[in-house]
Amino acid sequence: MARAGTPERWPAAVSPLTADALQAPPRRARVLAALPAALYLLLPEGHEHVLPVLAADALRLPTGLRLATPSAELGWRVDQGDEVVVGEGRVRLPGADLVGVRTWRPARVPVVQEPVETAGLRATLAALEPATGAAVLRELARDVATAALLARTGRVGRLVRGLVGAGRGLTPSGDDALCGVLLGLRAAGAVPAGRQVEVALRRGVGATTSLSASLLLAATDGYAVPEVADAVESAVRANTAALARALPSVLAIGHSSGADLLAGLAGTVDALCRSDLLSSDHPHPQPEGARRA
Repeated sequence: MARAGTPERWPAAVSPLTADALQAPPRRARVLAALPAALYLLLPEGHEHVLPVLAADALRLPTGLRLATPSAELGWRVDQGDEVVVGEGRVRLPGADLVGVRTWRPARVPVVQEPVETAGLRATLAALEPATGAAVLRELARDVATAALLARTGRVGRLVRGLVGAGRGLTPSGDDALCGVLLGLRAAGAVPAGRQVEVALRRGVGATTSLSASLLLAATDGYAVPEVADAVESAVRANTAALARALPSVLAIGHSSGADLLAGLAGTVDALCRSDLLSSDHPHPQPEGARRA
């Protein structure tokens, strides 16, 4: 126990995605939300620079500063809109210093090297559809993925702009669906298509919440919570048994975030299933407006 007047020291594990932000010189960060298991801090570097402080029982966000203590034993002593100091390897809260003492490795969706046959992806799609959110999200995600796979950059930009920030909450439904698209394209090895979605996203990320923007940008490099990473990899590998085991954990994320992300993943698998995208007729799609020899 700390001496009277001395802040408690809470050791924490630091994500490599936010390690530089934690080590930077001390500066004030604003509390975006103070939930029982998580504290979201907006750093002054920009709209999408958010540091989540996570209790042991919190969702393992890839950008988070993770504590070993469960939420029932913590008290943040701050509210939304308050300011705290972040820097030099620690977060200074009233009565407590959260100190980064080690790093942890966030989950990352791997790029599947071996191609999956269309029949396998159709089995994946059949397994995903009952678990997804609104059908309109699946359709919009399919349109985004299709446009990206065909390198229709203008259409990708228009569709992404329509989804970013669409919905309510700290992570709106449109953003969750886009995370599913980004992770699904990466897992399928469609890296150029994923980069097109990323470019469009970076241009419009200011239209959504700061927390959601930070998680979307993490997803552009394949980072996600472990439950989602497992589901995406199982889906693209057409491992329906593993996918079925992963779905309940994903569906438990947020009010609808898990289902909305699965809608984005299902739309992406649907796009990959289409024979015109998988055939040799489009081995190297060119961006819109590209000159042809």
